[in-house]
Amino acid sequence: MILRRNSLLAQWLPFLKWWPLVGRETLRDDLIAGFTGALIVLPQGVAFATIAGLPPQYGLYAAMVPTIVAALFGSSWHLVSGPTTAISIAIFATLSHQAEPGSAHYISLVLTLTFLAGVFQLVLGLARLGLLVNYISHTVVIGFTAGAAILIAASQVKSFFGIDIPRGAPFYETLHQLYVQFAHINLWVTAIAVITLVSGILARRYVRKLPYMILAMVIGSVVAEVFNVWLGQNATGIKTVGALPAHLPPLSMPDFSLASLRATIGPALVITMLALTEAVSISRAIAVRSEQRIDGNQEFIGQGLANIAGAFFSGYASSGSFNRSGVNFEGGARTPLASIFASIFLILVLLLVAPLAAYLPTAAMAGILFLVAWGLIDFHHIRAIWHASKAESAILAATLLGTLFNLEAGIFIGVFLSLVMFLFRTSRPEIIPVVPAPEEGAYHFVRAHGRLECPQLRIVRVNGAVYFGAASYVQQALQQIDEDNPLQKSVLIAAASLSYIDIAGAEVLAQEARRRRRLGGGLYFYRLNQRLQDFLKQGDYVRDIGEGAFFPVMTDVTKALYWTLDPDVCRSCKARIFKECHGNLLPDGFRRRRLLLATDGSEFSRVPSEIAIALASSFGVTLDIMTAVDSPVEHELARARLAPVVRQALVAGVDSEEIVRHGKQPVREVIAAVAVADTNILIIGRRPPRDLKDKLLGDSAAHIIGSAPCHVLVAGWQAAMWHKRVILASDGTDNSDHVAEVAAQIARITGTPVTIVCAIAHDRQRADALADTTHKAGLMQLDGVVCDTRIVRAAPAQAIIDAVEELDADLVVVGHHRGQSLNRVIAGSVTDRVIATLKCAVLVVKPTVEISDVEAAVARQS
Repeated sequence: MILRRNSLLAQWLPFLKWWPLVGRETLRDDLIAGFTGALIVLPQGVAFATIAGLPPQYGLYAAMVPTIVAALFGSSWHLVSGPTTAISIAIFATLSHQAEPGSAHYISLVLTLTFLAGVFQLVLGLARLGLLVNYISHTVVIGFTAGAAILIAASQVKSFFGIDIPRGAPFYETLHQLYVQFAHINLWVTAIAVITLVSGILARRYVRKLPYMILAMVIGSVVAEVFNVWLGQNATGIKTVGALPAHLPPLSMPDFSLASLRATIGPALVITMLALTEAVSISRAIAVRSEQRIDGNQEFIGQGLANIAGAFFSGYASSGSFNRSGVNFEGGARTPLASIFASIFLILVLLLVAPLAAYLPTAAMAGILFLVAWGLIDFHHIRAIWHASKAESAILAATLLGTLFNLEAGIFIGVFLSLVMFLFRTSRPEIIPVVPAPEEGAYHFVRAHGRLECPQLRIVRVNGAVYFGAASYVQQALQQIDEDNPLQKSVLIAAASLSYIDIAGAEVLAQEARRRRRLGGGLYFYRLNQRLQDFLKQGDYVRDIGEGAFFPVMTDVTKALYWTLDPDVCRSCKARIFKECHGNLLPDGFRRRRLLLATDGSEFSRVPSEIAIALASSFGVTLDIMTAVDSPVEHELARARLAPVVRQALVAGVDSEEIVRHGKQPVREVIAAVAVADTNILIIGRRPPRDLKDKLLGDSAAHIIGSAPCHVLVAGWQAAMWHKRVILASDGTDNSDHVAEVAAQIARITGTPVTIVCAIAHDRQRADALADTTHKAGLMQLDGVVCDTRIVRAAPAQAIIDAVEELDADLVVVGHHRGQSLNRVIAGSVTDRVIATLKCAVLVVKPTVEISDVEAAVARQS
């Protein structure tokens, strides 16, 4: 209740805010600024009234009571209300065709219009529609201020140079007349204007303790009087303000007849918006420099009460005056008392010293207004806007140019362009790829620029609102993620900066969640605020998105989403940006597959070790290194075998794990190690053949190839890591497709071209072989592998050996088939001969291995 009472007091008695600040220094500065403002309004009030089609004194009356009321009830401490050029022109344009300008009926219509405009302004303020001021951007204010400052200077060109320019001439016409009449410039008048202008500049720089405007006007007036006395006013052409009416503003009564109301209600609406736009724009323009907060609602109320009061004290519609407000601020005003003092001084001038005001030359006033206009142009902010944003610069330029041609149009153009720019920006919210912060224990995300991202889960930060204007853009951006990378089926939105969601935005998010679920992924949110979550629940959008798709702050969201990823992709992933990626389990709960190197520590294990380390580095996986000894007593011997390989892996940046098996049957221990480690590829060495039995293939290697539940890479002592060409032996069976997939993966990872070799026994098999090899080659090329084919009429083993020797290949990939003997099957005997004959490495690819196969392999060795 107390807060509400205080709010009402602040609304109806806003002067209670600044009244306690009034002290001796404040009072002195406001008195000086008020006196200066009173002198400024003398020629302006007369000119503005004449433009509006009213007797000259009405311009002065509009600067008395309305100014006091606006100062007491407005929010700006420096805005000075009174007659303005724009409103004067608008009044004449809207009412001159309904009554003779200057007539009693015309004056009555003007008073009625003023009253109605005040009522409309007051209603808008009480309805709390002051937020309209927020749509006038800082850039528009800067541009409008600069344009109005140029107009102020242009309006004084006539008085500054002593030439004849029609009253109310537009900016471009003023420049044209100055060019046309350049030879007719009155040098005496110009001299007074220049002397006043230079005096003001010097006084502001060197005589800071005295009000430079008053000092400049006194100097200009004294020099003008000297010229007039010396040469005569007819010779110099120096005009003065002239005699003014010496009485208080008389009471008046608007005409509330139906005819008058009907004639003025339309123009009153125009004047209302124009006056409010001027007042608020000027308030904000000065507030930029004074750093004061402007309350648009209170400004509406103050302007409304001022015009209502003015209608009963012979004043016509008033608003914020650029001239007087600029002079007020530059003159050092601290509170609205300066405006009140200006009105009081204006009354005193009329009552007491009106004859003395006749000595003030209009040229001196023009010089002062030139100085004020220069001060209103904010060069610092204009330069900053130009360098910061070309779009804002265009708005500023459009506002400035529009103001030069039409004051009201300039504001509306600027506001319109600002709204267009605002809508354009909000319709494209910033969507930034992010990754988990690398700091230990951190829950936030950082920009992904230059960092590895998860190939399956795209994390983006949305800065802005997802509303009807932005819904299409957001939808396209989310769909573009899996179009660019089909593996990224899931998206996590870091939603801390997601400010608003409307119905259209919610529909897009729900639709995207459904689409991603069909792809096998999902749409998730981290740190979406509770208000937006409640909105999605109320609209039943959570049913489509999923109850579990929302993660609050300080939740380890990547840990939760890791288990939703595809384990097959994770198995060969090199990014590993989540902590869980470095664990031992894949998302399906099985142990992460690794390569396993079986070594006996001999010189024949050197090449297999190098290939295993290089292959693990290429795949980005951990390398298991195992050896077998007869008993635990030989544990140190086992460590000695493993140590050199572990060091090589460490230098290459490959993680490794040591495995020591104990048993007298090495083959059995290797197979057991493969089963325990869930190995994907087993790398073994091969000794040179010593007798006929070895030439056919050593017993140990043959047993390992036949029994291992994984692919086996056999590397002899003359082999090396491949980089020239891979030979893929294809036999056209179903298993050969699996062999081709493995070959394509290895070729893609190592960047090695592939040649598919198919051996046929008869020419009638060529068509089938061609179709099969062409199909495989096409799939590999889609994966980015350079691939060609070769169909040879020869025995399978010989076809492979000839291709290796002819193409200088350094890896052969063959399939392993147990118990099959078709025409083009590369059976075990073929594998034996290829391994025994070739110097390069040979990868024997097994069919898809089930858990039962692993158990059977271990049982066979047992």
